[in-house]
Amino acid sequence: MSKGKKPIRGEKEPELTGRIVVPGDKEYNAARREFNTFFNKFPLVIVFAQNTQDVSNAVHWARYHDVPIRIRSGRHSYEGLSVVNAGIVIDVSEMNRIDIDHKRGTVTVQTGLRDIVIYETLGSEGLMVPGGLCPTTGIAGLTLGGGQSIAARTLGLSCDSLLELEMVNANGEVLHANADHNADLYWASRGGGGGNFGICTSFRFRTYKIETVAYANISWDLRYLKPVLRIWQEYTEPGVDERLTPLLTIASGLQSTLLMQGVFFGSAEKLRKLLQPLLIVGPPQQVFIEEIPWLQAVERIAATQPGSPEPFKSVGPFVERLLPEEAIDLISNFINEPPTSSVSVFFHGLNGAVSKVSSRATAYYYRKALSNMSIFATWNKKAGAALGIRWVEDFYKAMRPFTRGVYVNTPDLSIENWPKAYYGSNFERLTRVKAKYDPDNVFNFPQSIPPAR
Repeated sequence: MSKGKKPIRGEKEPELTGRIVVPGDKEYNAARREFNTFFNKFPLVIVFAQNTQDVSNAVHWARYHDVPIRIRSGRHSYEGLSVVNAGIVIDVSEMNRIDIDHKRGTVTVQTGLRDIVIYETLGSEGLMVPGGLCPTTGIAGLTLGGGQSIAARTLGLSCDSLLELEMVNANGEVLHANADHNADLYWASRGGGGGNFGICTSFRFRTYKIETVAYANISWDLRYLKPVLRIWQEYTEPGVDERLTPLLTIASGLQSTLLMQGVFFGSAEKLRKLLQPLLIVGPPQQVFIEEIPWLQAVERIAATQPGSPEPFKSVGPFVERLLPEEAIDLISNFINEPPTSSVSVFFHGLNGAVSKVSSRATAYYYRKALSNMSIFATWNKKAGAALGIRWVEDFYKAMRPFTRGVYVNTPDLSIENWPKAYYGSNFERLTRVKAKYDPDNVFNFPQSIPPAR
């Protein structure tokens, strides 16, 4: 908490409840670790909340002692923003209840749940909520930043299925927000990023019935990068069958990868016909296009995502127009000159259902983007950190003429005009929401939304 803010003072010191971990405890080092192991921070205390009251108590305690607060669910903050030196980490990962309401077609989940648990629990009931790709991402951060889903072109973002949320505010009070109650907070919580307005403890989502999908997995030798990318990006254009959400992974280093995956809400026969232009781009090394259970498709995509903590640098600009040859050449040049053990660029097809929502209807601004492009580097030696970070920054800078903005769930602390990059013209409204719900800026961190003055 910055100087000048008034902590909440009571007659006696507030009590911390939940599972408390402090320096010296045998579990402390494991408890403070982030998914991005490049960051190595030492909190004063980590509270693993077991319920909403534990969260409220932790906020009261933090304000009484005037220490900085960080909020954590899945530990996937790209810049390690969910942990802090000499402050309190309020971790909701042990709050993981799921309640399905079949009659209303909704599910209420606590915010400690990971993507894969929600997929599996709902999937066993023939249901789904559009979630992310990585199995261990927390539902809280994913949804609050928008949530670019496996079914984005068909069903939209994760936040587009969010009906209501429960949040603990800076005074330790419990709020609820939906389209009719605290509607401004509900608006801001769909794309405004995690941790800006309070600590979310539960979400209620609309569910969708699902059993099988057609799934595609096509790979090529990396030398076919240019023609494959040229064709792949056409599947993100308006008017192309929105039942398909295409993904493309391009990686080099110790291992090279050129892999297209996609989930299609239709038959394998129609998907194969739709993908015919890709199937004749060079000789594919592998072609798998079949109807499989939804959960199998989720698991196959999850298996291609980073599976365990590692040091990395990443940033995710949006692509709003088909990339010209100059941009495709740049991508090829960067990928074919890896400075570390592994570098990649990952394209997530968007548009479709995402674009049918106005850029002002939720805080997620880049509704017209064709895709999101994640530039990523990791390293297996400490000396690779500077090289990997430099490669990502140089790549991002080179792609600036061909991209727009950055996905708030892939933050980069080196971005100077981050308000515009993450939020476009929605930033000013977000600062007004912040001023209403957290006027003292209790929930602040690098690149957090400031209250309007």
